[in-house]
Amino acid sequence: MFIQSLEHLQLLSLFDSQFSGRIPHIFGNLTKLNFLDLSFNYHLYVDGSDWISQLSSLQYLYMSYVYLGKAQNLLKVLSMLPSLSNIELVSYSLNELHAHQLVRATNVSRVQVLNLAENGLEAQILDVFHNMTFITKIDLSHNNLNSTPFWLSSCNKLVSLFLAIIDYVKKQDSRRCTWGNIQPGCIRYDLQQLDLTNNELDRFPAWLVQLVNLELLDLSENSINGLIPQTIGQLKKLNTLYLDKNNLHGNIPNSLGQLLNLHNLDISLNHLESLISNITWPKQLVYLNLTNNHITGSLPQDIGDRLPNVTSLFLGNNLISGSIPNSLCKINLYNLDLSGNMLSGENPDCWRDSQGLNEVNLSSNNLSGVIPSSFGNVSTLEWFHLNNNSIHGGFPSSLINLKHLLILDLGENHLSGIIPSWIGNISSSMQILRLRQNKFSGKIPSQLCQLSALQILDLSNNDLMGSIPDCIGNLTGMILGKNSVIQPSNGTTYSEWYEQEVRQIMKGTELEYTRNLRLLVNMDLSNNNLSGSIPEEITLLSALQGLNVSYNHLSGHIPKRVGDMKSLESLDLSHDQLSGTIPDGISSLTSLSHLNLSYNNFSGPIPKGTQLSTLDDPFIYIGNPFLCGPPLPNECSANDSKHGNEDEDGKDDKIEKLWFYFVVALGFAIGFWAVIGSLLMKRSWRCAYFQYIDKSRQRMNASWAIHLANFKERFTGNPVAG
Repeated sequence: MFIQSLEHLQLLSLFDSQFSGRIPHIFGNLTKLNFLDLSFNYHLYVDGSDWISQLSSLQYLYMSYVYLGKAQNLLKVLSMLPSLSNIELVSYSLNELHAHQLVRATNVSRVQVLNLAENGLEAQILDVFHNMTFITKIDLSHNNLNSTPFWLSSCNKLVSLFLAIIDYVKKQDSRRCTWGNIQPGCIRYDLQQLDLTNNELDRFPAWLVQLVNLELLDLSENSINGLIPQTIGQLKKLNTLYLDKNNLHGNIPNSLGQLLNLHNLDISLNHLESLISNITWPKQLVYLNLTNNHITGSLPQDIGDRLPNVTSLFLGNNLISGSIPNSLCKINLYNLDLSGNMLSGENPDCWRDSQGLNEVNLSSNNLSGVIPSSFGNVSTLEWFHLNNNSIHGGFPSSLINLKHLLILDLGENHLSGIIPSWIGNISSSMQILRLRQNKFSGKIPSQLCQLSALQILDLSNNDLMGSIPDCIGNLTGMILGKNSVIQPSNGTTYSEWYEQEVRQIMKGTELEYTRNLRLLVNMDLSNNNLSGSIPEEITLLSALQGLNVSYNHLSGHIPKRVGDMKSLESLDLSHDQLSGTIPDGISSLTSLSHLNLSYNNFSGPIPKGTQLSTLDDPFIYIGNPFLCGPPLPNECSANDSKHGNEDEDGKDDKIEKLWFYFVVALGFAIGFWAVIGSLLMKRSWRCAYFQYIDKSRQRMNASWAIHLANFKERFTGNPVAG
């Protein structure tokens, strides 16, 4: 291996390189190595740790999400490395033996950063830390610790402490010096970061306000009741405060306005009741999340001046009324969520200069007017939700400029006119297009198929007419599904999908999809005036989970290859004019749990199969008088059994006859025009052709005269003159 020749190498980073197999022991020859990062190589494993003991110069070791279960004596070896100061071993593979080895091995006072999160370690690991006098950062989140960490008082230099989802931080520990009723003498460290997420705390710990050097405080996902204390304003150095997902109520204290260094504030998912215009905010706020509370009143007209530095503003699902202030457009926003309120009036047309805007969610309000054309200038926009308002007008042409759109949701409005053909040129990355419950008319443009990354297409409840485009089978996003290669642009991470919400009808029920939205693949064209047949190409969409074309005027047969749609969970073809037999392939759809074929003209026996046997509700097939067999009460006769085959055979015969007539007509046309066309186009050929005809006629006349004379001689006996 070439790496053994790099004897002077000091830094080696193979972070997230997708390597697999055993980490080669030859790495031990890199004795001058100072920094080693093998993190996030999920298929790498450590087999033995002797080679690590040779890395005498190593200071930084990062092996998070590398399998360590086979690394005997790993922690003992690490504790003997003379220079090691930073250790990050986040995974689920460390065990109790490793912890005890580290405890009993040697002094570990030189370690400054220790991250053993997500290892399932029990309380004995705490004994490690009483000698770590230089430790500045400890992360023991997501372990199985069950006792109070008495060693904290000896960690004089501790700056960051992360204990998310640790069982022992509870109200019964309020008598402990380290947690409840803290006396000044107990605080022997300059703690700057404290994370107590998800620890079943039921009250705001009073002693926290004595940690005056705190810069980050995370108490989210607990059960904290009561008010946010006014004393929170004493934590002057706070940069980040997370109190979300608790049971806090009452007003938001004005003392928050005293936190002049506060950049990030999340108090969402509580029961806070403040009048939004009365809240005093620190002007340095960058991130503000108040969603899912009971905030009332109108947005201040000068909100842009009150929050001049905010880039992410989340005020959704409150009781905010009034109009959207123009001053919002003055802020350099990245995320704007005002959804689920009682906002009214027209949307301001002032977004032309909001060039950094990535997400706009104004859904579920009472907004009216048209879609502002200035949104078309926000070229960075990826998530655009205007659904469930009273917006009217047509499909704004300015939207063609939004080349990075991932979600366009204009559903549940009063939009009208045609769906423009240029819709296929909006964004090749668009994965969700939702125009349901508007007044769009005309045909579904074939250019829609150019949005090949679509995973959700919802055009239901409009006045669309014409046929379903044959190119519908080109929607690659509905073939690849969650394996789609389309990546969000502008640095968007997939975790941001978790914040998106889209309502879809699946399995006959309207559901709201959030965290699992990226996994949904659905097409809903129901409740329109579509006609023609269901294109066979639709069966190419192998990742499609839901297909609804009900309440249209579709005719013809169910596509023969419907059995290829192996991911289908919901299929609704009801209230159309479909005919013929139900293909046997439907019975092979093992994921199918909702089927509706009612009120069509299907005939013949209902197919039998493992999956269809679980769908035994006769209402699935009601309104098809010529269907027979279980679960319907009418049994199939011999004629019914033959009917399906005859129907298919008759269809095949008709197709063969059509092809025969077509070929004969085509042959005649080609032959006729090959002769006539050449004579019309070329004069010399025409003269030669007619001369040939004249000579042929003369020869034929002479021949007939001779034959006639011979015939007369035979009956009269007179020789023919010579």
